[in-house]
Amino acid sequence: MTVLNHDLMDENELIYQFQHNYLKRNETFSLLMKPYWSALYSRCLYKVKDKESIDDVLQDVLLKIYQGLPKYYNNGVFKTWIYKIADNVCYSYLRSNMKYIRGNIPIDILELAASVHSVNVEHEIDVGSVVSDLPYKEQEIIDLRFYQDLTLLEISDILCITISACKMRLYRALKSLSHLLFGYRCH
Repeated sequence: MTVLNHDLMDENELIYQFQHNYLKRNETFSLLMKPYWSALYSRCLYKVKDKESIDDVLQDVLLKIYQGLPKYYNNGVFKTWIYKIADNVCYSYLRSNMKYIRGNIPIDILELAASVHSVNVEHEIDVGSVVSDLPYKEQEIIDLRFYQDLTLLEISDILCITISACKMRLYRALKSLSHLLFGYRCH
């Protein structure tokens, strides 16, 4: 995508000017990002879903682009590069702002999810202490799925993994959790 501005410079010329003219760096950056501003805003708002934090997230995105631009090589589409930065900042924001509240969850959710049948236990189990014994990746996916009540698609977006990898990670986490809770492995 070639972007024209008031000085009739295209995107590649603006990038070159940013990288080689330190005195005009801020002005050049503003001209370079102007056509992408609303698209970046929409993309970040869609991913973060928090209007109160969107300005902070966008500031981080623009800062990362600004810091990375001196090393940018025109080996791809500039738009794709800035969107990848925006996505990574959004994922980092989502990961860092997850509130993990561990407490009691109904045992029937675990039974259904892990295919556990006829276990003689209380109606609820405090899994907070048991989940903390799992590896970090397994703790994370259990927290996202059962405490944050996110779909597998949402989890795969946050963790930057495929849906099938997300399903496998959840399956393994539930298998490990079942082993810790009930002393045997699910089949």
